[in-house]
Amino acid sequence: MKRAHVLTAIVAAMTCLIGPAAHAAYPDKPISLVVPFAPGGSTTVVARAVAERAQKILGQPIIVENKPGAGSVVGSNLVAKAAPDGYTLLVGQTGFAVNASLRKELPYDTLKDFTPIALLADHPGVFLAQAQKPYDTIEEFIAYAKANPGKVTYSSAGVGSWPHLSMAMFANEAGLAMEHVPYQGTGPAKADLVAGRVDVKIEAYATSRAMVEDGRLKVLAVTSTERASELPNKPTIAEKGYPGYETSYWIGVLGPAGMPKDIVDTLQKAFIEAVKDPAVVKSMEDQSIVPRGLPAKDLEALLNKEIKKWGDVIQASNMEKQ
Repeated sequence: MKRAHVLTAIVAAMTCLIGPAAHAAYPDKPISLVVPFAPGGSTTVVARAVAERAQKILGQPIIVENKPGAGSVVGSNLVAKAAPDGYTLLVGQTGFAVNASLRKELPYDTLKDFTPIALLADHPGVFLAQAQKPYDTIEEFIAYAKANPGKVTYSSAGVGSWPHLSMAMFANEAGLAMEHVPYQGTGPAKADLVAGRVDVKIEAYATSRAMVEDGRLKVLAVTSTERASELPNKPTIAEKGYPGYETSYWIGVLGPAGMPKDIVDTLQKAFIEAVKDPAVVKSMEDQSIVPRGLPAKDLEALLNKEIKKWGDVIQASNMEKQ
């Protein structure tokens, strides 16, 4: 009997020693980084650039997997339902926060079912018009829109998309009556803007820079809180009399709820270090993306702020939930 007690004590002691050691070995296998969109967009570009560097820091491959569907809900739900062991992560973005207010039902709770890890980057948004339109500044556009209530149109990639809600927020702030023309994707929405079939559009500068540089589109203002480094002469909307206006397309990393703090800390440190790597910074800046590299607490605060902001916009604009 005494021998049995001794063996039990030895096993228990070994478990205590082995458990922490195994846990401290994280990661010991590849990590899946889920992008809830089809390949080719800026979210995937950022994810791949950061993953390439972060996997060298962590010593394990980070596999970027595109899981599109239902406006990012499919990929987000996959991560929400995954084990909280640090091996399945989500690349969240502005639409992740929008869905919390826009969708009638979600298969997950945006705030309770995820663990924020790091804020990677954001895009400055720009207020665009076709080059031949009779307004060159945001003040001139507002005057034009007020003189033509209900006749001014703006395009977006679809109802509830970031460009749609960003322009709806601007219309609310400026007291404008504008008509939304939704498209099936950014490409056709931008094509009709260039052709002059719609008047204005808000979009990330990263995806519109080429058309601005070749003279087909012009920038009236920047939507972020600070002027874009590539457009130092273009004012923010906030500095033109709308101090409450701010919108940008952000990108961050989250995991399932319930992740151990040491794993979160390990991932946070690796992703922040990766974002600050000179090669990663250059790859982002070359595409008009602003590297951030901020900790989990900043992403959590941003997510809470964004959910409230877009909820207020949706309510003020009388949008129907989808």
